[in-house]
Amino acid sequence: MVEAVRWFPDEVGRNEGEVAFLERLRREASGWDVEGLSPEDDTSSQLWLVPLYLDVDVPGLTIRRRTLQVGYWTGGPLGQALQGVWGDDYLLDDHDGNDPEDLTVVGVRASHEDYAEWAGAWLLRQLQRPVVREEWLAGDRVVAATWRLDDTGRVLARHGSSSRRFLRRRADRVVAVR
Repeated sequence: MVEAVRWFPDEVGRNEGEVAFLERLRREASGWDVEGLSPEDDTSSQLWLVPLYLDVDVPGLTIRRRTLQVGYWTGGPLGQALQGVWGDDYLLDDHDGNDPEDLTVVGVRASHEDYAEWAGAWLLRQLQRPVVREEWLAGDRVVAATWRLDDTGRVLARHGSSSRRFLRRRADRVVAVR
């Protein structure tokens, strides 16, 4: 018997709330139609963390460890809470509750399934956003680059040893990444 491919396959949930959240989020994710995204290759979780932590690798990005991160608390000092952010190696540290691009739900009494729907909608919206890579050249060589969300201009990452000097001028080339 072949086991079905599951979204966030490493996580089972530590309590009834996490289990309900995961079941609903998996149902939401099963309807996602994002080119290059696969459940086992691009989604993961950390079993040892509080909150319940999940991340999604964004297909097509060559940026080292730039993922979509979601944290869900079933309880604690803030009660139920949900955070989502374009993150890096440090889990949820880039989250800013005042940033409208980040997902922040605190102080809302709702079911675990509602929280999962909000997380799923935010993740899908982020996965569908266009990303461009801007490149600054010295001859034929790329000496600096940025990856940006094309709809808002938010910089996801920078690369290059002298990127400040080059970033003062307009990019030599802009490439649609996704």
